[in-house]
Amino acid sequence: MNLSLDAYDLKHCGKMMMALNEQRESKEHSDFAIMVGDKEIPAHRNVLSAGSDYFRAMLSHENVESRTGIVTMQQVQYSSVKTCIDYIYTGNILTHDEEDCEQLMHTASMMQIKGLCDKIAILLEEELSPESFYSTKMIANTLNCTGLVESCNKYALKNFQSIATEDEFKHLNEDYVSFLLGSKLINATEAVKCKALIIWTNFDLETRASMFGKLLEYLDLSKISEKYQKFLVEKEPLVFDSARHHAILMNTLTGGPRIVAEDIDIKNAPKPINAIAVFNMKSRSIQAFHPKMKTWTKLQNIRVDFMGKRFTAVVLGNIIYVLVFMGTNYQLKYTDTNATWVRLADRRLTKKRVTAVAFEGSIYAFDDSGNNSKAVEKFDPSGGTWSPVTDRPVKGFYSSIVAAGGFIYCIGGLNDGYLSNTMKFNSSDSTWAKLPSMPTARNGAAAVELIGKIYVVGGYNSGYLDIVECFDTDAETWTTVPRLGNPRRFFKVCVVEGKIFAVVGNNYNHAIEEYDPAVNSWKVVETMDGKEIEDFASIALNVPYINSEWVSQMQMLPV
Repeated sequence: MNLSLDAYDLKHCGKMMMALNEQRESKEHSDFAIMVGDKEIPAHRNVLSAGSDYFRAMLSHENVESRTGIVTMQQVQYSSVKTCIDYIYTGNILTHDEEDCEQLMHTASMMQIKGLCDKIAILLEEELSPESFYSTKMIANTLNCTGLVESCNKYALKNFQSIATEDEFKHLNEDYVSFLLGSKLINATEAVKCKALIIWTNFDLETRASMFGKLLEYLDLSKISEKYQKFLVEKEPLVFDSARHHAILMNTLTGGPRIVAEDIDIKNAPKPINAIAVFNMKSRSIQAFHPKMKTWTKLQNIRVDFMGKRFTAVVLGNIIYVLVFMGTNYQLKYTDTNATWVRLADRRLTKKRVTAVAFEGSIYAFDDSGNNSKAVEKFDPSGGTWSPVTDRPVKGFYSSIVAAGGFIYCIGGLNDGYLSNTMKFNSSDSTWAKLPSMPTARNGAAAVELIGKIYVVGGYNSGYLDIVECFDTDAETWTTVPRLGNPRRFFKVCVVEGKIFAVVGNNYNHAIEEYDPAVNSWKVVETMDGKEIEDFASIALNVPYINSEWVSQMQMLPV
């Protein structure tokens, strides 16, 4: 007969275990002994068997230990074994330092006491620090503690800059460095990631030099400061010898001889401020929303030239590019409080409504003005010129454009009917490839990449849509994820700290919704009351100047 937990008087059970523990300590009715060296720990067979799978297996068979009532344990510490037996009787453990926890976890794992392993894991998680991370990670991997492994991974991504300053970082294997640098959840600036990769590679240059180029692919070099870019180009052999990355840096390095090459100190490098920037036409300013702090910061003013006009915006490094739907273009170095808007060369092929994406150090603009739209052109920041790119093979407009995994994707749209096509552009040979179609044909949807997947959000098909569909860029398959709380089209989605944010749009222009993959749901996180936001121009900013004069000055400005 199986009894439910409610059938037990837990207070009575506690008293019984206390009595058994007292008997154990006085050796009363003890019928088993655990020897560690010359020290003996008395116990009861039934209690050991109930509390440890290791002892249950031992005592359920005819063997020397079950016959003699004595087991000798080797390569373990007496204190750890005693703590394990104490836990079986009491359910409690005393707080141990890191070294004790490592030995205790080894012993508890050997004895197969899951509850104790779980408690030690919690202790180690609570004590995670840059100094303890590496030993805790080793314990988790050695003993196959999946929960603790996951906790270590989350800690490493959140505190990458701190763990990268420890000497043990140099001893990480390629797979783990690749995991860290390749994760969209990593909380570090591109400059810090680049410096950490260089330090790691130089530690064993002979072996790791061949890996450097592949790992550097995970970084967006355009987001590195011009001073550090110039340092990498002029004084870092690993980058200089990598022709492709050298070219990308040269393409984004627009400051010319006035820029002084400057290395960074990874330990004291500024940490990023992650924000969503919107163009508030009512206040005529760019304003940044910080999702974690739920606060707003005013950035620079909007240029009068494109006030009252429709436009889109993209970010490349520390520069915001505005592409006005009538063909004019502007840039602003948003990290400089004294910067002013600079007019760029007019677009040549995409002169009307346009969508755009920053990709490999350039801006790609897509004509998005009508049924016959197909033209694509590229802006070179170093030369300040536009040049044609291979037309997209399917004509249409109101399409979703997004960069992911070394390609540009064009999804859906409108052409005398709603489109569901998915196309991929390869810049290395300027060709387009057709991919599996999106399940829901639509136009005016927003798209963004997160951890190797493209999320296509909302849009329009005989009505406003709340549908969200996800494209796995590796498997090239589509799946459906939870719907938006509010249908909308003609808006932008941004990724900040591993979460997706849908900002304003037709049919629902007064709130920001957040999608958290960890809980797999959407929620409204901010209202836009009193603001008049340009639908196509919301962007994610990673501002690497925490506690700097820049932030101090910006926060003093009224929103």
